[in-house]
Amino acid sequence: MKDLWRKLTVALLIAAMTASLAACNKGKTDEPASTDTAETGTDEDVTPTTEAVEDAGPFAKYLEGEEVVDLNGYQFKVVDFHDDRWAPEEIKSPMDELVVSITEDVETTFNCDIVFEHVSPDVIFETAQPEIMAGGKYADLIGTTMWAFGKMLGGNLLADLNTIESLDLNQPYFNHEVAKTSTFGNKTYSFGAPFGSHMGNYWLVFYNSRIWNELGYPDPYELVRSGEWTWEKLVEYAKGAVRDNDGDGLISSDADRWGVTCPGGDLIQSFFFGMGGKYYSENEEGKVRLACIDPLSADKINFMYKFYQKDNILFKNENIGYLEMFAAGKSLFMPYGNDANDILKNMEDDFGILPTPKWNAEQESYINAPDHNAPIFAVTNTNTNLYETGVIIDALARRYQAVEDQKLQDYVDTFWRFEEDEEMMKDYIIGHGAYDIVNIIKNANPNFETPARALFDGCYNNSYSDIVSTIASMEDALNILLDEFFMNLSK
Repeated sequence: MKDLWRKLTVALLIAAMTASLAACNKGKTDEPASTDTAETGTDEDVTPTTEAVEDAGPFAKYLEGEEVVDLNGYQFKVVDFHDDRWAPEEIKSPMDELVVSITEDVETTFNCDIVFEHVSPDVIFETAQPEIMAGGKYADLIGTTMWAFGKMLGGNLLADLNTIESLDLNQPYFNHEVAKTSTFGNKTYSFGAPFGSHMGNYWLVFYNSRIWNELGYPDPYELVRSGEWTWEKLVEYAKGAVRDNDGDGLISSDADRWGVTCPGGDLIQSFFFGMGGKYYSENEEGKVRLACIDPLSADKINFMYKFYQKDNILFKNENIGYLEMFAAGKSLFMPYGNDANDILKNMEDDFGILPTPKWNAEQESYINAPDHNAPIFAVTNTNTNLYETGVIIDALARRYQAVEDQKLQDYVDTFWRFEEDEEMMKDYIIGHGAYDIVNIIKNANPNFETPARALFDGCYNNSYSDIVSTIASMEDALNILLDEFFMNLSK
């Protein structure tokens, strides 16, 4: 019954939004193709679209140049942890309508059938491995979180995306940094796309405009535009904001006004990556090596240690209460994910958003880390329908750009307080993501995360002050493990 209601709803939506689309698309055949390799993609099947389809809805402008092929009823299976991204159970918003209309349009245009199965990130490896190891495809497209991806990679379950001739990850609508970070040697194992936008996952900095103006600080948006928005500036302004509200002579309780409030443990990754820090990188020989023990990294890590242990500007309460503190006007800054939650929506003071600060003004650009729940996509190495898979992934990615547009507009209409916030997101946050190899491989072998854990233990828990030496002591052992891992991956 749900499927019937879904199709009726979508039929009405498409009739209203895409009156002339049917004339431009191929109809489905009566005989569905097997999910095994299908005879598709011949020259006779290709219909290039040189102009955007008129009246084809909000994604029309993204269809220019698309080559339409008849996939003969091919069934394309998506396994992902996010239902609303593909198949919302109820049509509750224009976003849901748009998502469903995109699926229906790809199915109609390319004569295929897109099906969705929900699988949680914490069980996807155990669910997928037996079938893939037995030679089964499992799914055409797998979506999971960055933190869960490592097991899939380490289990040698994933295809080299460069072998999919119908998929060009260099197209502007794909997240190039995700693909770059998961490219080892000449093989690419994952990608990011608009159907798993990181817009809501990026860490940025919220600021309280009332406190900012009260302290007479300069235009925050000009600081960003001029490249002068740095961690040093954040610390300076945060120190100026602290105030002893309860009269005990200390900045020590939730009654006082702080410079920064946030989930302090989660901040560490955003902090380090935002300064251009890397736990691992490829050397000139193409080998992945520990990359956070050089003098510049040491300067950045020492700055972080001082921020956590000596500056006394961060409200620490075991990672709870930070939203409420900021919403109550008891902190100037809140580094946090780009989350339009009700606590901030109902905040009495006005707030604005800024990108994650730079290490210094000389840093080339602002860098914003997505949280560990950011989605990442891959294809299994037992998939023999790579042509069809690439065609449909590309078609979906093109159209889902309209979903990103809608998400951005929703932030503008319902969440952000200042016109400049949209500029901050468009020019300094989107397309400025921070991705590190550690997030791609950390769950393949828990030892790979030891540098990140050492940074956390040193900065947050004050377990040791010489953090870089602690990390450096792991170098030889980690490099051996890295060589073994990537040697196994290349087989």
